[in-house]
Amino acid sequence: MKKSIILLLTAIAVMTGCKTDDTLRYGNVTMGNIDGDVIISDQGNTFDIAESLYEVDLSSYEYGRVILACDVLKKTADNRYDIRLINMTSVLTKQVINASAIAADSEEAVEDPIIVEDIWYSGGYINIIMQFAHKAGSQKKHLINLVYDDATTAEEDGQIKNYTFTLRHNADGDVPEAETLHNYGTGLGYVSFPVSELIQEDKAKLTLKWKAHPWDGCGYNYLDQVDMEKTYDWERIGFEQKVPQTTIISTSSLL
Repeated sequence: MKKSIILLLTAIAVMTGCKTDDTLRYGNVTMGNIDGDVIISDQGNTFDIAESLYEVDLSSYEYGRVILACDVLKKTADNRYDIRLINMTSVLTKQVINASAIAADSEEAVEDPIIVEDIWYSGGYINIIMQFAHKAGSQKKHLINLVYDDATTAEEDGQIKNYTFTLRHNADGDVPEAETLHNYGTGLGYVSFPVSELIQEDKAKLTLKWKAHPWDGCGYNYLDQVDMEKTYDWERIGFEQKVPQTTIISTSSLL
C-alpha cells in the first residue's frame, strides 16, 4: 500500500501541476474515520465528498477507518471542507491485546517475521505500515496483532512511563522456504491500533518489538529473521478520534 500511495502522489503531481483554480490544497493524504456520510481526519477536520474520481460507498469500508488522497476544494465551516476524493483504502483496525490474556498455544502467540516500514501516532492510534512475504495465488490470510506487555511496564526516570508492545504476525503457514522462495512476493498493508484509553499520560515512551526479515544490502532476506526493538517518544497532541465500534472485532480479523 505504501508503494500504491507513492505512485498515487506522483499521478496527483502530474494531474494537478497546471491547475489554476481555487482549490485549497492538492494531493492531501491523511488517515481518518468514517462517520456517516463524512470523513473525520486524524487532524480533526471534517471532509465532505463534493466530488470523486470514482463511485464511492462509505458504508463498504469495513473497519470504519481509511487512508485517503484528496484535493481540498473549499472551507465550508470551522474545520470542515469539501473535498475531491482521488483514492481511498480501508485500514485494518484492531484493539490492542494484553499479553496476559494470550495463551501460549493460541494463534495470537505466533511470531512470524514481518517488515515494519513506518510507525507513527495520529488521531489516538498507533499506525503501522508493514510488508510481509506472501505466496502468489495463496488464499492464506495473515493475522496481525499489537500485544501490550501489561506485566512489566515500568517508570523511566521516575516520570516518563515506558509502554512496551510486541507486533505479532501469524502467517498461517504462508512462510517461504528455499525451494519455494521464487513463488513469493511482498504483501503490503496499513494497520491502526487505538491507544487513547491505554496511554493516559501526555508524554510517554513506546517500545515496539517484532521479528523481522533482515536487510542484506540488496533486499530483505525472507529465509532469515532477527529480533527488532525500537523506542519512540510519544506525545498526546491534537485531535483524537472517537473509535468506531467496528474496531471491536475478532482477533482473527485479517489483512
